[in-house]
Amino acid sequence: MKCNIAIMEHSEEFKHRFSELIADLDCKKSEIPKLLNIDYNVFIKITEFGIVPKPVILMRIADYFDISVEFLLGRTENSYFLKAETAETFLSRYQELKAEKNLTDYAVAQKLHITTSYTTNWKNKNYIPSIANLTVLSEIFNVSIDYLLGRTDDREK
Repeated sequence: MKCNIAIMEHSEEFKHRFSELIADLDCKKSEIPKLLNIDYNVFIKITEFGIVPKPVILMRIADYFDISVEFLLGRTENSYFLKAETAETFLSRYQELKAEKNLTDYAVAQKLHITTSYTTNWKNKNYIPSIANLTVLSEIFNVSIDYLLGRTDDREK
């Protein structure tokens, strides 16, 4: 039986990249969470432990610095990012890519080792998958995480 348990992902690359980005800000450390529109506790978990937050928070941080989520996570050294003129939703990108690859929700769920009820939540409740699942999806569809999230029209990783 498969189950999907929320596990907080830890990343030294992310922690390091985030620390570099905030070091360039001209403000007090206590002001940074408000500036980035993130919770103070999330900020501490990132800076102290390298805990990777939910994708929606990663997108806020990446939007503030005008960088890709891929760069923020340390998955690329290229800081160049071209934001989509019209942002798409994760769901629209997921359905588009799934159709291109001729995959069903069941096939995707099998590749992610999750139940189809989880993929149903993406559609019915407009949930965004965890960063771990987004990473696997980006590999399945051969696109960047930012493309999957609808932040860019550039499919390249």
